Amino acid sequence: MTDRRTGASHNARKGRFWVAGLLALALIGGGASQADTPPAASTPVGKVAATDNNALGWSSVSPTLGRQLDTDQKSVRDIFQRLNGADPAMGDIALADLTKQVSAIQQDTHAVIGQIQSYDTIISSFLQVLGDKPAANEDASITAQRQRMQKDSQSVKSMLVRARLYELQAKQLGTVIDGRRSRIQQATLSRRTSSPIAPHFWHALVTEKAENQSSVENNGVLADWPYLLGGTFLVLILTGLTAYPLLAGLRRLGAKPEALPASTDNNEIPRASGVVAITAGGMLCAILAPVLWLLWEMITMGGDGGPIAATISDTMPVCGFILGAGLPILGRAGLLANNDIKARHALRGVDWMLACGVLALDLLHAFQSLKVFGPTLTVLLEIVFALAVSISTVSTCRRLGRQAETRLLAPSVLGLATLLTFVTVIAIVLGYVSFAFSLNGWLLVLGTGIAIVGLLGMCWREAIERLLGARGFFGSRLVPLGVGPRRLSQLTVVLSGIGNVMLLLILVSIVQSEGDFNLATIFGRLGLLFSGSNIRGIPISLDTVLICIGLFIAAYYAIRQTRNWMRDRLFPTTTMDIGSQTSILSVFTYCSWIIVGLTVLSVAGVSIKNLTWVVSALSVGIGFGLQSIVQNFVSGIILLAERPVRVGDVVEIAGTRGDVKRISVRATNIGLSDGSTMIVPNSQFITTNVKNATLGSTGAALTLSFTVPITADLDQARAMLLEVAAKRPEVLSTPTPKVRVTAIGSAAVTMTLGINLISVRESGSVQDAILFDVFRRFHAEDIAIATT
Repeated sequence: MTDRRTGASHNARKGRFWVAGLLALALIGGGASQADTPPAASTPVGKVAATDNNALGWSSVSPTLGRQLDTDQKSVRDIFQRLNGADPAMGDIALADLTKQVSAIQQDTHAVIGQIQSYDTIISSFLQVLGDKPAANEDASITAQRQRMQKDSQSVKSMLVRARLYELQAKQLGTVIDGRRSRIQQATLSRRTSSPIAPHFWHALVTEKAENQSSVENNGVLADWPYLLGGTFLVLILTGLTAYPLLAGLRRLGAKPEALPASTDNNEIPRASGVVAITAGGMLCAILAPVLWLLWEMITMGGDGGPIAATISDTMPVCGFILGAGLPILGRAGLLANNDIKARHALRGVDWMLACGVLALDLLHAFQSLKVFGPTLTVLLEIVFALAVSISTVSTCRRLGRQAETRLLAPSVLGLATLLTFVTVIAIVLGYVSFAFSLNGWLLVLGTGIAIVGLLGMCWREAIERLLGARGFFGSRLVPLGVGPRRLSQLTVVLSGIGNVMLLLILVSIVQSEGDFNLATIFGRLGLLFSGSNIRGIPISLDTVLICIGLFIAAYYAIRQTRNWMRDRLFPTTTMDIGSQTSILSVFTYCSWIIVGLTVLSVAGVSIKNLTWVVSALSVGIGFGLQSIVQNFVSGIILLAERPVRVGDVVEIAGTRGDVKRISVRATNIGLSDGSTMIVPNSQFITTNVKNATLGSTGAALTLSFTVPITADLDQARAMLLEVAAKRPEVLSTPTPKVRVTAIGSAAVTMTLGINLISVRESGSVQDAILFDVFRRFHAEDIAIATT
């Protein structure tokens, strides 16, 4: 019986091993193929141990991963030595190159960790099936398999720790590099050179003539400048001329942009139906432009045009896309020329300005890194670039201001552009050329990125609608399968939102590239957004962003549900008035959001050190322009804490009387008798005199004065006034109404009626009713009466 149970246990163990083996083979098929290993075959257990565990493929993958980690280790060591070497004045260009290397190491180690974790999961699953210790009368093949699995598990875990260590070291190096770059950039922005209006500037430019000429002579960086300059203009012109034939070809393929009717809103130009064709044409031109440049470089410069030619080649895809997508819209034969001549004239040349501006920005960065020219000529080129960008922006905004469709937005943009030009000119005159150059370069990159991402977003939305619409390519086929139009519409909205988020990430990558429009750099930054990067000492990754967004959403619903529970379930069981309830809800909401904000900052890895600049800026802002806002904020906290004014009180401030509807941390809303709402800053409730008619109690006293003829019977008049007051249900019987004689004249006697009301809010209506009743009662007795 013992042998039979042992055999059954052994067979069950082998059966579980086969199941785990089949699952593992299905899971590691993709990982093994990535590691260039042959697909595993389902072999008997006894043969697995004899084939050196090739079913899992770890023995063949581990050497490759080990060599990758060795390379990463060497790269980390080299970067560390360069950062701590004998060159303490390492420039921003060199640090940017180190940043790219660190990013490559992070991507490499992240990929290696993913591969190792997949093997670790599978091997751990095998060991769970096999067990930690051998069973009695266990088959020798299973024992050997367990030993090999345990050995491989140790190897996997060791390599996983090593990969994570290198990834952590790369992140730390990235933090150090970002810190140095930040200090260098701050020093560069504050660096002052000779003013171009000073004679010394032009004298220095003349003295650098020999140095500048050496760059364009034989063996200089710009020795082939005629070919570089001529080839650049030739490629751009050919790309622009090719945009129209490409668009015509796309029309024949069915992506023809429809002509716009005269009534079409110009804000919809180009119409969505033509966006796909225009974007496709731009992408084709983005491929064509670098190909034409490489052909030109091979023909004229033998394929080796130097670093400047490489910079032009890296920038050509972006320039080609701008021209390929911009000319069909803004060109002489573009959509705007066929539908809105004024709009085309307003945007005339914007595509060429963007393309040439981006190319000039990258070339200037290359000139700076390679030190092609002397410092004075480099500064002069930066001045020309900054002035060209700012003046072109002002000119374009001025032309747009003459259009009826953009007349509302253009003045604001024109004001900002004019301010930019003014700041640029002042900075250049004072010698802060680096600041002016960096400011205009960043704005050019931002504007170009917004234009490109905006066009791609329109294309994505139109493509989704064409494919998943009720009459789209896929939508028309899904409707017969039972997918309703509502579901298709929801899917369209969701996919459009996902695409917009991705495009927003691309825009962030473009802005972070600091003017480097190399596609490899942009997509490298985009990859770091997913795998994680360290920007100015703050770890940024997609999962962190999603967690922070999820915390905000969860906190919003949790706070709202808690407020509803307190208002609908808790407060009705208490004796608190509406003012106390509102104060508690407000304090709870503000405290909850403060806690949520601190939690999100903690999850995002933001420390007080990271917020130094923000705190400094807020301190300056509070000292100059935010005093009133902070004063109102503090006053709001005092109102919520001391509650001299509560929601529901009847107050009078600055001669205006009304009901308090809402108290926030900045202002208080007061409802007036005509139905309007007056918004009063909270500081006025602290610094000015406020009359609160309901602070002590909800009741109110009302006094009315009347004059009767000197010949009238005062006792009768007194009795009639008390009779009128007693008939009003709003008048309290205790204390009783009183009538007093306050003045006696030669022709009339003044009498006052004093009453107490249940609610101060009814004083106006009660006064009207009593005056009407008094007039009617005295008129019936033929006694003249008047109010004073």
